[in-house]
Amino acid sequence: MGQIQVMSEMLANQIAAGEVVERPASCVKELLENSMDAGAREIRVSLGEGGISFIRVQDNGAGMVEEDALLAFARHATSKLKSPRDLLRINSLGFRGEALASIAAVAKVLLQTRVPHSSQGIQVELQGGQLMTQPQPVGMPPGTVLEVHQLFFNTPARLKYLRSVQTEQSRCVAVVQTAALSRPDIRFTLEIEDRIVFQSFGRGSLREVLAGLYGAGEAAQLLSVTAHSPDYQVSGFIARPTQARASRNHLQIFINRRPVRNLALYQAVEAGYRGRLMVNRHPICALHLMMDPGLVDVNIHPHKAEVRLSEERDVAEVVQQSVTHALEIAFLVPDVRAPKAQSLPTQQTRLPLTSVDNRGSRSYQMLVREKETVLQPTQSSTTGISVDKQESNKTCGGSANYKENGLDHDLNLQDTPNLANLRPIAQALGMYIVADDGDALYIIDQHAAHERVLFERFSERLQVQQVQSMSLLAPMTLHPEPILYEAALQHLQALTELGLAVEDFGSQSLLIREVPAIWEGLDASVLTEDLLQAVVGTDRTIGASDVLRERVALQACKSAVKANHSLSQIEMEALCEALAKAKDPFHCPHGRPVLIRLTNRELEKEFRRIV
Repeated sequence: MGQIQVMSEMLANQIAAGEVVERPASCVKELLENSMDAGAREIRVSLGEGGISFIRVQDNGAGMVEEDALLAFARHATSKLKSPRDLLRINSLGFRGEALASIAAVAKVLLQTRVPHSSQGIQVELQGGQLMTQPQPVGMPPGTVLEVHQLFFNTPARLKYLRSVQTEQSRCVAVVQTAALSRPDIRFTLEIEDRIVFQSFGRGSLREVLAGLYGAGEAAQLLSVTAHSPDYQVSGFIARPTQARASRNHLQIFINRRPVRNLALYQAVEAGYRGRLMVNRHPICALHLMMDPGLVDVNIHPHKAEVRLSEERDVAEVVQQSVTHALEIAFLVPDVRAPKAQSLPTQQTRLPLTSVDNRGSRSYQMLVREKETVLQPTQSSTTGISVDKQESNKTCGGSANYKENGLDHDLNLQDTPNLANLRPIAQALGMYIVADDGDALYIIDQHAAHERVLFERFSERLQVQQVQSMSLLAPMTLHPEPILYEAALQHLQALTELGLAVEDFGSQSLLIREVPAIWEGLDASVLTEDLLQAVVGTDRTIGASDVLRERVALQACKSAVKANHSLSQIEMEALCEALAKAKDPFHCPHGRPVLIRLTNRELEKEFRRIV
């Protein structure tokens, strides 16, 4: 007798359930998708023991007739697909017809459903995938209620590998919150042990949902992102750099209202923040991308979260541009709100302000010299951006519309202070410049500010290829690891354009004859390896030049004025003037804040001049 045999239907269903229903959160996700596909406007989720013992999802969607209520639990039964061609243009969240069959195979399920035109609903009860009783009539409002009891009751091995109740509960909460972000037009309620822990209003406001997740104060600071092209539409919100988090868990991307995981899009969002985020910090983000369903394949993973984009590079570019421009037109100076004083100090202490004069110093000579070069407006190359009526920079208010690379961007600009009005008053603690603009007080990190000025100076020179190279007295030989060696050979032309003359010396070796002049006095071998590491895995033509330019310019920051370096009044004025003209005066090239702001109104409140 042969060894191969057909599995029983029960065994096949349990194995299939392992791909779809890994834990309670997977079950909640599948049921929510069914409710959203059914056109529900209100969805209520209830959990017991983190969803392990009890899950209940109730909606006011289309409901099902008796025939469909029974057929819904059959494997691969779906109302979403009629022919293989439909797989190429999937508009629904669910489509495989595996969810209910998989859930019913490993749990005890009670389904109640009613279509709007019927006077009563239908109740169906299953256990381990088997129908327990014939369908029974039940009184209920239109919609569907599906209860899942004792998940994995018949597969104890799977039950054993679940995490704690608190962990499983947290994952279920995250699923409901993600669903609310994907559909702000639906009212979601999450109830745990008879206590409401999350609720959205279903008024179509994404910011309102974000306020429910992060608080009204955080949500109010989020920046709106809106862009259009013939093939893609982008909308949503991104956080200011000061709101960044330690993980990517707060980075949410939706394609055609489906939450997706896509590394290229995650990287595109973070690339839009380039130079504004500190190391190991990640943005809060909720971005919706709408596109032709034919351009995205959602049928590559059982959970339908990972997707394949036919034009991934184009989509990533649209996302990156949208994020970058939302940040560029925002005024990103953090406001300082001093805590309420608990008691008055017993003695007064002097604010250690450094007295300033116009005597020269090394820093003075440097900044005055830069005032004739760096601080003058530089001639910029054409970018293809057109702005209605006024230039959309950091000092203007109102609204603007511009078009870049085929994208139409709608911007809502708030009235913002003008950094050109900054007047330095004094230097404090040897490292900060105190300035005002007539409406607010500013504290400027002199090192971070000068880093930003120098970074943009060298970046502009690199952009227009006005880079001076410096010949080494003796060529330097490098023996990089194989992956860096291959990166150098792949990007030889880009390195040469940046003033770094690199040759293949054979035997996995490189010969360096020239380096950028701005590297004078620095370890060229270390910097070269750093450059090559930055472009490992980068496409030969797309992105490599930008990465290399940024890394070369970052080395200019080493010559910025340091802490405890006394600045004269004219030096501070020169630095403030240069900073006001910077493209991004709010962050140093490493993502740290350059200045903070305390408004006149906030000062008056702290001194009790107003209440």
